[in-house]
Amino acid sequence: MKHQRSIVTFAAIAVPGVLVAMTSFLTPLTPGTLDRSPEQVRMPTADTRVVCPGPLLTASEAEGTDAEFVDDSKVSTRVVSASAPIGAADGSTSSARLQVADLGGSIDFDNPSGQGFVSGDDSIDSTKLVTGFARPGAPALTTGLETVEGSSGDLTGLATLTCAEAASSFRIVAGSGATGSNSQLLLSNPGDVPVQAKVALMTPGGESAEPTELSIKAGKQRAVPLGGLAGGAEALAVDVTVDGGVLAGSIQETVLDGLKPQGIDLAAGGAGADRQQVLTGLSGKDVRVRVANPGGDLAEVSLKAYGPDGEIDIPRSSMTVVGRGVAEADLGDLDATSLVLDSSQRIQAGAFIGKDGEKGAADFGSIPSTDSLAETQILALPRTGESSLQLSPGQGHVQVQGMLDDGSLTDPQSIDLNPTGTTVFNPSDVSDDSVRALVLKGSQSSGSQADGVHATLVVTTEDGISTVVPAPAPAGVAYRDIRLG
Repeated sequence: MKHQRSIVTFAAIAVPGVLVAMTSFLTPLTPGTLDRSPEQVRMPTADTRVVCPGPLLTASEAEGTDAEFVDDSKVSTRVVSASAPIGAADGSTSSARLQVADLGGSIDFDNPSGQGFVSGDDSIDSTKLVTGFARPGAPALTTGLETVEGSSGDLTGLATLTCAEAASSFRIVAGSGATGSNSQLLLSNPGDVPVQAKVALMTPGGESAEPTELSIKAGKQRAVPLGGLAGGAEALAVDVTVDGGVLAGSIQETVLDGLKPQGIDLAAGGAGADRQQVLTGLSGKDVRVRVANPGGDLAEVSLKAYGPDGEIDIPRSSMTVVGRGVAEADLGDLDATSLVLDSSQRIQAGAFIGKDGEKGAADFGSIPSTDSLAETQILALPRTGESSLQLSPGQGHVQVQGMLDDGSLTDPQSIDLNPTGTTVFNPSDVSDDSVRALVLKGSQSSGSQADGVHATLVVTTEDGISTVVPAPAPAGVAYRDIRLG
């Protein structure tokens, strides 16, 4: 199936002493946005494509896994996709056309643009490609969310994942090579040609070995057992660089303590490495923070934590991370906590929260660092358990609208931010009807203890715990300064 794509034209106007970069989206501004200066232009729109990795791998689907890895486990894997209305440059409001298909295969459904659409909580048995098709001046405010629930056997717990966009390089702060952990790096190629990838593993002692080179066929997903590359390493971060295309990456981790299941998890890349990282949603037992240092020099990292009532004491206020390595710190049991990490070097952080189960079983969920909330983002909600949206300390407010089953948006509500602590919001408060996704608008907010305001959704069930982060802002929402010189 072929789709017409819009052509975005650029022009450079040279006048004495001034170079102005222009796009076709200069005017009018999107309704509801802040006033913009004449020196800013809207970025061109682009389609949004994300990959949902699919069911947890079994012995027959992943090289190097234990032949008794799955036994009699009952596992349900589902995907929800959503396309929310968004303002266009011409002043109109509509949602993007949304398509869900097998990776490299047949199309499940293709929903036209309209006034909003939320799919069912569809059971899947393969990797899925979710595409939101942008129109000229109208970004694709779309997302996909995968939910995995295990209720018996070796695989019990909850794993949720905001399906990831493909990129030419990314880093995932998750996974382990320790005994009892089964970690798989899943690399998906949404393109039409094979690509080459280099996979480097960062451990507490530094980079484990020379990068491993892999080939991923067009329209295929490849699993890489991390235990075979860094056996015995308790904590990992995975660097992936791609040659000749882009890949979407995630890490599947399942943990056993003898015969007792200790949880399932899906993790993807978070905010890029920087001197400051912010984690929200630290709410559970045995919280751990993990920091990766992609540079060659030692990184000195400070930690500050903010609960609902303000700054709190935690067992660790600092940590050091070797070059090209990772470090992990135990923070104990926390409730609705945001963590701000400042470093002498560029770092990337993640965290893990836990929950006890029955008869010695347990579950855990990973939390990636996030970028600050953008002008407009969407966050799909799992259709299981109880959820709470947690926002890092800030000033002003975040606007929230709920998407209902028919794709319509509720009236906007404002969440007033706590300047000294974490703000907790229940998505069910948006509407008496079932809320399937949230549209978040952060233009009226600013960070008070860190750069920007950050958001994470924490989800708990009887057997599990996990987190969901907002999908990145779609191309065409952001504005960029015109270059003058």
